[in-house]
Amino acid sequence: MAREKHLNQHSDQTSEAASPVSTAPHLSIENELAELRNENTRLRNLLAAATNGVAADPTDVWPETISYHDQPFSGARLAGITKDRTAIRASTDFAELPTPTNDQRQLEKDFVRWGYCLVADALSKDQIQIQSDRLVDQAAAEKAAKVAHLSHRGSGQTVFNMLPKGQVFRDLIALEPHAAHGAPLVETLLGKILGDGYYLATAHGSLVHQGGGRQELHQDQGFVPLPHPPFPLYCLIIWCLTDFSLAEGGTYVVPGSHRTANGENQVRPETHFENLATDNLVAVTAPAGTCLLTDSRLLHSGGKRTAPGTRLAARIFYARGTMRQQENQLVATPENIIRNASPKLQKLIGLDAYYGLGMVEGNARAPHLPKRYVGELSLSNPGAFTQDFDWRYTEDARHQAQLDWDAAAEYRGRNRD
Repeated sequence: MAREKHLNQHSDQTSEAASPVSTAPHLSIENELAELRNENTRLRNLLAAATNGVAADPTDVWPETISYHDQPFSGARLAGITKDRTAIRASTDFAELPTPTNDQRQLEKDFVRWGYCLVADALSKDQIQIQSDRLVDQAAAEKAAKVAHLSHRGSGQTVFNMLPKGQVFRDLIALEPHAAHGAPLVETLLGKILGDGYYLATAHGSLVHQGGGRQELHQDQGFVPLPHPPFPLYCLIIWCLTDFSLAEGGTYVVPGSHRTANGENQVRPETHFENLATDNLVAVTAPAGTCLLTDSRLLHSGGKRTAPGTRLAARIFYARGTMRQQENQLVATPENIIRNASPKLQKLIGLDAYYGLGMVEGNARAPHLPKRYVGELSLSNPGAFTQDFDWRYTEDARHQAQLDWDAAAEYRGRNRD
């Protein structure tokens, strides 16, 4: 109960992770610096207004310039918090926190109160094996083909864009019962969280070996300027293919950091929301086969694995139906027009990235329309590794190949012959 009291009192890219292992769009160093500059400007303006005797009632003062573009984000203020692993506890240390269950009423209660819930036995043993085998094979093949995305000095790997990389992945994304025993219950919860018309935002596979996995604390909708609406815009589903625990790299969460009892967001520009993590950061504990659903306002991060072995997971990110373009220009426009469009027009129709949104095969630096995609690969077919994948000509490939510990990425130059 002391923990509950502490939470209620708050209601008012690092060198270790050179390439973040993240499902959600992430902020670059440039983005974070821009955030901090914007925050400093905002605080200086508030101080100047107070010094100049501006009326206490803000409704009495009308601005004279448009500043809607200059809104604060949550990301930069959260940097460095997860480094202190000694301050992180196991979720099972607190009896009030969610545990795996199939009781829909309890799952909804947990999700609203704590910002996450755990669906028990969502994957059978056979389903776990099928997903794990395909993920491990794809990951190993991408390393052999030198199109892999490694992090944490090789202790972590992300398999981006699972959709074209195996029917088993596609079935899991579509929440087919033959792919996941608990899919009907998960689908029901997802509809209640995001409403009708939700869609896939991204789907990644995650492999975390000993020493890997730690992320910076973030919100999965942290790229949305504050203040956020009083409901989640996205929902991250993590399918646990191996056991999750503090030592095994279970996801770190700050339970209850998404909202208050009356529905007000905890993360707001005027609050010290970074302090929510103090004494409240826990590692989710759950057995293999569990499905973790999170409110995209929840403060959380990838957890560092200290135990030997590998943590496997599928991270599938779904978006509220309103969070997309009105017309799907990339489908509605002939490919030759898109390829020959000016960079400015390509950006306008969506062939670009913003805060990691719009990435292509993990490339958020300068994505373009590929001719040769990285699709389903297998160690059983090494001949496919020599394909001239477009990813090898991207800024993302150049960045990966420059890492002194990453021998699993090849960069072939800025332009194709």
